[in-house]
Amino acid sequence: MKIKDSKKQLILIITLLAFNATYANNTEDVPRFVLALGRLHPLILHLPIGGLLLTFFLDVLGRFRKDYTKKTIKYGLGFSSIFSILACIFGYFLSLEGGYSTDVLDIHFWTGIATAVLITTLFLLVDNKDKTIKKTFFPLFVLTIIGISVAGHYGSVLTHGDNYITEYIKPLPKAKTITHVDSLNMYDDVVLKIFDDKCIECHNTSKRKGELALHTTESILKGGESGDVVTQGNADKSILYKHLLLPISDEKHMPPEGKPQLTKDEIWLIEYWINKSNDLNTKAVAMPKSDTLNKLLKKYLVFNKKIIKEADLSDIQKVEAAGFLVRKFVPNQPELWVKFNKDSITKKAVKSLSNLKEQIIELDLSSSNLTDDMISGIKNLKNLEKLDISDTHISDKTLLDLKELKTLKILNLVKTDVGDKGLESLLAAIDLERAYVWETSITKDAAKQLQNNFKVNLNNGIADGFVEITRLKPPILVTKKTLFTDTLSIKLNSKLRGAKVYYTLDGTEPDSTALVYKSPILIDSTTSIAIKLYKKGWLPSETMKEVFIKVTHKVEDYTIVHKPEDQYKGPKKLFDFTLGTKNFKDEKWNGYLGNDLNTTINLGEPKEVSTITVNCLVSIRDWVLFPKSIQVYASSNRTSGFKQIGNLPIVADNKKESILIKKFSVKLPEKTKAQYFKVVVKNPKILPEWHEGAGNPSWIFVDEIILW
Repeated sequence: MKIKDSKKQLILIITLLAFNATYANNTEDVPRFVLALGRLHPLILHLPIGGLLLTFFLDVLGRFRKDYTKKTIKYGLGFSSIFSILACIFGYFLSLEGGYSTDVLDIHFWTGIATAVLITTLFLLVDNKDKTIKKTFFPLFVLTIIGISVAGHYGSVLTHGDNYITEYIKPLPKAKTITHVDSLNMYDDVVLKIFDDKCIECHNTSKRKGELALHTTESILKGGESGDVVTQGNADKSILYKHLLLPISDEKHMPPEGKPQLTKDEIWLIEYWINKSNDLNTKAVAMPKSDTLNKLLKKYLVFNKKIIKEADLSDIQKVEAAGFLVRKFVPNQPELWVKFNKDSITKKAVKSLSNLKEQIIELDLSSSNLTDDMISGIKNLKNLEKLDISDTHISDKTLLDLKELKTLKILNLVKTDVGDKGLESLLAAIDLERAYVWETSITKDAAKQLQNNFKVNLNNGIADGFVEITRLKPPILVTKKTLFTDTLSIKLNSKLRGAKVYYTLDGTEPDSTALVYKSPILIDSTTSIAIKLYKKGWLPSETMKEVFIKVTHKVEDYTIVHKPEDQYKGPKKLFDFTLGTKNFKDEKWNGYLGNDLNTTINLGEPKEVSTITVNCLVSIRDWVLFPKSIQVYASSNRTSGFKQIGNLPIVADNKKESILIKKFSVKLPEKTKAQYFKVVVKNPKILPEWHEGAGNPSWIFVDEIILW
């Protein structure tokens, strides 16, 4: 392409887009096509940046190697010039959406234009043979690189906030220590952390989507383009809260689809903050007390990090000489586990532990002749978290001494003489998480009362020592494919040495008389497998069940009455033998909003079908429910004569806050033979009264219909 032609096309593009920009600026409502062009700005802007940097590299390389490729430099600058101008104009269109800091936007806008002018100037001067211009070309090129860097920086400030580039360069600010829930400020220490993680990126000083900023309580109270976003004392009337509850597919749902979403606990805290705060800057101590509130706020506490020095070898040897085993939790770390390992313990032996008062994290004195007068030797173990004094001669007097152990979390008192009053006194002094009190003088009624009052887990079901019998985890199903057409090899994996995998192939509960897994299981028909892991001294695992379906009829000819919604469409996915995941956006699901899935299948000739299975998904928060029922009809004619041959009502506990995938199978009358089958998956239509979106249309999601 000749340079004159390039200039003409460049001028034409600039003229057309400048006309659009003028039109958009003089129109009260910005046309949608202009806003659509604005959304191309993030895509286009990377082209001149990459093109310019590559051209600069080639320019520098050519100067060093004395092999200057002027034509390549010219084409690179021409490319960068065109797309820098496009980026400026599309960026202007994007700014018409609003929601950006004017000051930062102006700097970004004008530095971007200046950069585009510099690039275009370089393009026009690259062929100039004037010596003065040749000398100024490279410095001008360097200035252009600086200009595009500055424009890019302010672009990142607009998009991600003013500390986006420097966030990980600067050292972390020292967090203030907050060790008690009542000291937390509900906005600064809790809500702002939630917003900072999920919302501030789009609602800050430089970028205000919907004219809303969330970085201070003042900016929240100012509201946005929709007015007030928080109605103090009433979360249900607050736009900020209501938008969190909308289905994720709703364009008003916040954060938008594709961004990290708030958890159930985070939404609860925001609701509580709005409902219970007289002032958005209130402290937790001034709020009505709630067990749920106290539990959720604990994760926002900030403690000084413990710095434990390495124990001297001589101190470890002293403790070992007194009859203790000393072991490290983790190699090259100072924390220690210590257990008494002789027949008879003495007060002097217990006192020797003070040599390791900083390093001992777990201490086991169980099954020894430990008495109340010996226990004072462990009062100064400043970092002790777990203590086992089961099967010893201690009483409530010992528990008085244990009040000094402020870091203690787990305590085993099994087979001791402690009673109700001693345990209550201890729980009032330290924040214990769990205590084992089996075979003690602690009554069941007192244990129940103490557990409720102090929110501690009191375990009275462990009969032997400090070790609770643990339930095994189910084996891992290596074979992920559950649909097949010929044969399938099912592979299992258990990494626990000495454990045995038992299984059945009819879905019944596996026990010690069931088959033992030794090698992959080969199946050639639909099989319901049940698997369980056993090991001596352990509770068996939960039973894992899976149905492997042999698909006998491949569907290629079908019609559908209601098409899936545009963002979740692809009818062929109903018959591709590929099951979806719990993420309904994985492009394997068909989604229907308020409509039934009604499909007629042509098998080409009359064929025998015994079962029709439909794979469905439920996600309560996203307004996705299981179907109300599945109906199956058969006919020898495509358009008429259909008779109902199967109906499966579905009664699902949809109130559970979970995402679940389930296969629903409709058993057909024996030896059902037909060419045409109609499958109707009935949508519940309306979300029920208990749902937060009650009265709105409900979704159903189906990814596979299987005939076998």
